[in-house]
Amino acid sequence: MKRYLLVILLLSCVQCIAQPLETSINQIFSRYNHSGVPGVAALVIQNGKVIFKKGYGTANLEYDAPITPATVFDIASVSKQFTGFAISTLIQEGKISPDDDIRKYLPEVPQFSYPITIRHLVHHTSGLRDWPATLHAAGWRWDEAFTFEDILRMVKLQHDLDFQPGARYSYSNTGYNLLAALVAKVSGKPFPQWIQEHVFTPLQMNASLVSDDYSKVIPRLASSYDNNDGKTFRKLNDALTALGSSSIFTTVEDLSKWVIHFQQQIDRKDPVFLRMLEIDSLNNKEPVTYGYGLSVETNNGIRNISHDGGWAGFRTTINVYPDQKLAIILLSNNSDFDPESNALAVAKLFLKDKLPAIPVREDLSKLPTLKGDPELLKKYTGTYKLGDGWYVTFTLEEGHMMVQADGESKFPTDIKSDTVLWVPAYQSSVTFRNITDKAAALKYRNIIAPRITPVRLDSALLVPYTGTYYSEELETAYKFTVQHGKLTAHHMRLGDFDFTPDRSVADRFSSNNGTINFLKADAGNITGFKLSNGRIKNIVFKKQE
Repeated sequence: MKRYLLVILLLSCVQCIAQPLETSINQIFSRYNHSGVPGVAALVIQNGKVIFKKGYGTANLEYDAPITPATVFDIASVSKQFTGFAISTLIQEGKISPDDDIRKYLPEVPQFSYPITIRHLVHHTSGLRDWPATLHAAGWRWDEAFTFEDILRMVKLQHDLDFQPGARYSYSNTGYNLLAALVAKVSGKPFPQWIQEHVFTPLQMNASLVSDDYSKVIPRLASSYDNNDGKTFRKLNDALTALGSSSIFTTVEDLSKWVIHFQQQIDRKDPVFLRMLEIDSLNNKEPVTYGYGLSVETNNGIRNISHDGGWAGFRTTINVYPDQKLAIILLSNNSDFDPESNALAVAKLFLKDKLPAIPVREDLSKLPTLKGDPELLKKYTGTYKLGDGWYVTFTLEEGHMMVQADGESKFPTDIKSDTVLWVPAYQSSVTFRNITDKAAALKYRNIIAPRITPVRLDSALLVPYTGTYYSEELETAYKFTVQHGKLTAHHMRLGDFDFTPDRSVADRFSSNNGTINFLKADAGNITGFKLSNGRIKNIVFKKQE
């Protein structure tokens, strides 16, 4: 449940709209505007000129170095638009076509049942497995290096696609890594060199680079941080060289040069840049609003070209409103930072009610905490289904209501009314509904979760699932044993983690490392399982004799 935690969203400030611009923007970023907290660099462009730029908070907590407009950040997935520009340029030069099979240029990609085209990679409809979840399942830990070479080796070993190309939209970093490899193959130049020569040097983005070596020293680089307990921070490792999907380091000042150039080329109807705004459709004609490394959407008649990014503790965004000649660039080194809502708050200073309201999350933390009636609280205990393979259980322990989602720690709650609990760990409330002998459901954020009767398997029933399972695709093995009445997986690099039985589907188990569906032979013997986790589906593990 905690993994779905939304960061604190900003309230719309009607009073600040009439204030001077700097005062209004200072108010938006006030929680970051002091030392000792990682913060954000903000820049606003209007009518082709930078009208505001400022840093808030600290770039490096160890040395108390402040964030300035010249501070360098890892912009994570905001990097994809530069890959999109490279692909659009090669198309314009006649060197590639969007409908080319990618194996024409990258024959090392496996021959799947269906061809994957450049178009599929560009619009995230390829069916390729996303590398973060895939490499983690293979044993990579989140605090270590993920390299471009790791990703390409992973692709070469992929056995099956998650879906037929064009059948679904599924955001895939892997697709953009292959696009970077394609740029290098077709142009004859390493991807970082191509971007340097075609973007950074012409636009004099002198602080920018595509990182192909995570150990390289980068001047004025911000460190990235995670909010540990609301008061202290821990530094997050950023050892990533995912060319094409991420790994561009730059400043708001440098990005402003790119954004101003982008707007100018759109106004001049440059075909390379217009192509970057082209969206696509699935095989069933359903639209896909993702262009060439850019999200292209229209709300209330206002066109917005944007992309967010997040890796380690970096949170970034570029939002361009081309028809209003307005752009907002935000680069943060605080994992708590919400790029989308903060960018919307800045944009509303200019476009006001033309934009949708800023999402507002309730905060019941300051309301009095009540002493609950144990008989009433007992009606709330039990298990509720929040989604597929996602369950949460409430227990009453020594007069305190506790909550635990599958694969996560147990957390205390605060009672705010006869039907409402506040969960500090989730920064959200839970409201129980349809209460008779037991609550029939609960509401968590915008989810209505029905009460279910859990499937319980004792240790004897778990024994058939034990054994060692090996994936040829991931070149890794999980060993399952029964420990303390639970099915426990062991991986040499990931350690031990428990899988709990799905409450409604036989032979399905879930953990914080994914969901597995065990496979059986005709005789009923377990032969293996398929692992799914977010953007990866059905990786096969075979049971070893």
